[in-house]
Amino acid sequence: MKTKLFFISRRLHIKEIWIVLLVLLIQGCITPYPVSIEDESSHLVVHAIITDEFKNQVVTLSRSFSFNIDESPKESNAVIYIETANGIQYPFIESEVGTYKSQEAFRAELDQNYTLNIQTKDGNSYVSKTKQLPSHVTIDQFDIIKKENSESELGISFELSSHGSNFNGGYYRVGFEETYKIVAPYWSAYDAVIFSEGRRTFDLRTILRETEEQTCYGFYKPSKIDIVNTTLFEKDTIASYPVRFLKQSDPRGMHRYSILVKQYSIDKETLSYYETLKNLSDASSTVFTESQPGQISGNMESVSNKNEVVLGYFEVSGVDSKRVFIDYTDFYPGENRPPFFYSCVTVIPSVEGEMGSRPLLQAIKNDDLIYFASTEIGNPYGPFYMVFPFCGDCTRIGSNNKPEFWEESTEE
Repeated sequence: MKTKLFFISRRLHIKEIWIVLLVLLIQGCITPYPVSIEDESSHLVVHAIITDEFKNQVVTLSRSFSFNIDESPKESNAVIYIETANGIQYPFIESEVGTYKSQEAFRAELDQNYTLNIQTKDGNSYVSKTKQLPSHVTIDQFDIIKKENSESELGISFELSSHGSNFNGGYYRVGFEETYKIVAPYWSAYDAVIFSEGRRTFDLRTILRETEEQTCYGFYKPSKIDIVNTTLFEKDTIASYPVRFLKQSDPRGMHRYSILVKQYSIDKETLSYYETLKNLSDASSTVFTESQPGQISGNMESVSNKNEVVLGYFEVSGVDSKRVFIDYTDFYPGENRPPFFYSCVTVIPSVEGEMGSRPLLQAIKNDDLIYFASTEIGNPYGPFYMVFPFCGDCTRIGSNNKPEFWEESTEE
């Protein structure tokens, strides 16, 4: 019987580094505000998109932050409700820190005015500009096409076709989220664990792993802003719009891959807001530009202090979505899968040395390497083949919790 040992290992965290300027721009503000990277004052940041989906709608609150902070502080203990023109109120409750969900499910209706009201824990009140649902939108097809891109690279193109309900055309924002299966290429059912170490002796064993670390799921939601204006078209339709091109060489598609496309109908004011964000975001990617970060208008304001800067935008939109799945072998039968996310090799660290300087034991203590397999008895180099953690433990780059929407292929 194998000994079971519970221990905490140091995990590698992949952190997205957000620049303060872009955070401010993405969230917006009610009046033109000259953003300065030296401005370290904390402003309320509101993110709220109410749609015509019947669901518990979500509002998130945070605070702007300076360069020396890794992520925006969440704003908790606020009182939030959305009110209609005829006096109906939809209160929100805090489901997790900074995230608020409506107490009951509801959907935005046509020809109805909606206003977002917020009171923070410090007693300050905020209100949005009144918004209406602009229109409904319907996704007709989300096609999966094997083709080459403009650079002659083979891959899968995901293309959207849809129609709206505006006689003279409408304005739309298109986004997507992708989820993909990760299989650790150097996974082992066992871990190497140090039970004890002395000056001359040590107790090093292998034990069964306690958690699922072979198969995980990765998730990615790009910040790219895609806007489509069908008022320039003959009809309020979108045909074969390229949402995502997944190269054959992309490791995200090496097993099973899913993409969820969302199309939002937006009004002209919201269109202007997103176009400004897009222009400023594109400009920030290079220093060789005439476009300079500066002012952007949103639709939130402080009731308590008219001079207070409030960042954020309250949006009411129609939305439709569609999810599709693909398997690598369905589109590339008999072909080698793309390389893994990282280069993976095995090494055999030595156990020679004094206490605190034995390479294998130090690698285990520091979580630099994890167990893959045992070497042959009497191997002069060391007892174990070891690998980098992300090559043998999928939780280093993904989650071992299978998403509720995930569907396995019929072959699995």
